Amino acid sequence: MRVAVVTDIHGNLGALFAVLADLKRQVPDQVIFGGDVALFGAHALECWQRVLDLGWPLVQGNTDRYLANPRRAVETMRQTSPTAADHLERNLTWARARLGERLIERMASMRTVVRVSSAAGPMLVVHASPGNDEAGFLPDSSNEQLDTRLATVEAQVLVCGHTHRAFVRHVGPMLLVNCGSVGRTYDGQPGQATYAVLDDESGRWSAAIRRVPYDERAAHRETLARGVPLSEPFLNSLLTGRDPAA
Repeated sequence: MRVAVVTDIHGNLGALFAVLADLKRQVPDQVIFGGDVALFGAHALECWQRVLDLGWPLVQGNTDRYLANPRRAVETMRQTSPTAADHLERNLTWARARLGERLIERMASMRTVVRVSSAAGPMLVVHASPGNDEAGFLPDSSNEQLDTRLATVEAQVLVCGHTHRAFVRHVGPMLLVNCGSVGRTYDGQPGQATYAVLDDESGRWSAAIRRVPYDERAAHRETLARGVPLSEPFLNSLLTGRDPAA
């Protein structure tokens, strides 16, 4: 069985189309969406509608949750960073106006985890980490840190996104896979939409990160042209492939 996991599209339609074309070549048995479909991109509506049309199992990301309940998201962020809260509020207002209530309600009903059964052991797909859609995993985390965070996870494979940094690591008996990001990679490779393909045919799970080129400059131009209210560092991260908050 081959399972593809696609995460963190963030309204980047060109990057999504590039991944969809690559998926046709990979021919997975199943594709799962791991969250963060619309916010912070030029094509919030088009990306969400396309994902829904594909009928993939859906995991809710933190920005999907924000769109479904914007007041709570902004109020929570304002406690730690009023500037970031103002930026979030502007972008939530912009995206919600384009999505409409029906599609926002569908976003609110997304699951927080998708489970895949296999003779090679169970796979869990979450957005950031089990039980927390904002506490993500990074490629430079120590084994000790990961051991502590994964100690209670009952799965052979944990697949996530959120941090926009793709990696595959063995943590004890568990395979930890971060899919990176379709629409906003933060691993220094702009114009590379990333996702993961997992395979259990050998009797053990294996994983590979797929990096698919797309036109990041076109995405930058469209984001400007459509008036997405991003801060300049956030907008320019499309061209740098770096986390604007780093």
